[in-house]
Amino acid sequence: MRRIKISYSTKLLLMVVAILTVCEVAFVAFQFNREQRYRQELLNAQLTILNYQLLDHYEGGVVNVELWERTIDLPIQDLQLAIFDTEGNIIYDNTGINGVEYPLELPELKMAEESELHRGFSVHNNDEEDDDDFYYYAALKEGDLFARTGALGHDVGLAEFMSIDRTFLWYAILIYIIVIALTCYATSRIGNTVKRLSEFAQAAEKGSEIYDTKVFPRNELGTIAHNIVLIYVRWQRTLAERDRQAEIAAKEEKEKAKLKKELTNNINHELKTPVSAITLALDTYFTQKDKLTDAQRDMLLNRCKSNADRLLTMIQDILALNRLEDGSENIGKELLSLRDIVDDITDTLLPKAEDAGIAFEINLPDTMMMLGNAPLLTSIFNNLVNNAILYSGGATISIFLQNEDEKSYRIIIADDGTGIPEEHFEHLFDRFYRIESGRSRKKGGSGIGLAIVKGAAKFHGGDITVRNAPSGGLEFTLTLSKS
Repeated sequence: MRRIKISYSTKLLLMVVAILTVCEVAFVAFQFNREQRYRQELLNAQLTILNYQLLDHYEGGVVNVELWERTIDLPIQDLQLAIFDTEGNIIYDNTGINGVEYPLELPELKMAEESELHRGFSVHNNDEEDDDDFYYYAALKEGDLFARTGALGHDVGLAEFMSIDRTFLWYAILIYIIVIALTCYATSRIGNTVKRLSEFAQAAEKGSEIYDTKVFPRNELGTIAHNIVLIYVRWQRTLAERDRQAEIAAKEEKEKAKLKKELTNNINHELKTPVSAITLALDTYFTQKDKLTDAQRDMLLNRCKSNADRLLTMIQDILALNRLEDGSENIGKELLSLRDIVDDITDTLLPKAEDAGIAFEINLPDTMMMLGNAPLLTSIFNNLVNNAILYSGGATISIFLQNEDEKSYRIIIADDGTGIPEEHFEHLFDRFYRIESGRSRKKGGSGIGLAIVKGAAKFHGGDITVRNAPSGGLEFTLTLSKS
């Protein structure tokens, strides 16, 4: 047998409707019973008034029935009226019963005997055992007399008098319908929220990607559900971002390992040339010592010194580059004058420039102050100026301030030489990249000077680019952050 699946909103609606129905039925039953008791109490009051009037019109053993009937105002046709003494002897009975004793054990008579107000009321059959009709009886005791009035329950007038006002029933039904309609609306909204939460839980269990695009109902439950979904979505995004960062880190680590391997190979290659030259020179010096002239000995020793200087420069450059890449957060900064740094470098390299027939043109204001690391800034300008002296083939090296704003300086370092082909620009700042490998090695270049320049510029919150100047020569644009 196939099991019928009922939605949560339907279950909730059925449960609430069942509760409301029970409450409604209980309320109607209570109100009906209350109204019925009220009618009986009202009838009791009316019959008691009749008893008082009956006794008031009793004189000398005779009831003035004509006068009494003019005083009553009840729509009841069949009334039983009786007056009798405490012994049960009938004094008056409108049904014609005389000469018999009233049964004093009747409940309304006992109640009238025992109560402080001497009144009693009950509902039971007629005194005759074979009579199926029931009566409403009220009894009153005054002194040694009882007055007892009975009204037939099936009397048309009494039935109308005892009929319950059913207006409250229609109001109860109307309110019940309105409440059911409101309940349908409320349970539908709650059901939609629960349905969405259920769908969210199923999707979360499967690990599906969830977006917070659907809007929950604007109520407390909807707000809680929306916040739960938002928390999950943010957590999901955090995991995705973590995975993305981990993937990037792994890629960077892989790239770094690749670069380190390339660096190791390049270092081995770069070190092999000067070491081989030194070894060859020393072997020649010691094996041919007696056959060499003084000039030949000096040549071999100078060759050893120049290659040793090249090794030292290369090692210093490698250490500087590693320091930039691996421990830049440990490199200190201080307030420096860029003009002073450039002046120190040009003063140091001036003899070398004069030998190459190159002049310096410096146009930097004395107020160029920035927070930086002196050795790294010195390395930037030293490498650029030294390369221009060695390789440009020009007659002038210019250094000037192109632009300044609140945060940075833009400095141009240019020569008027031959420039380089543009296809080299993409790799010019790579480690061990040379445009002309043989010429670079002969002039003592390590191949990583421009890589140090690039790293130092980035360390100072800037960058460096290169182009061939329109007027000829190579032009570097260096940006440095003041802070």
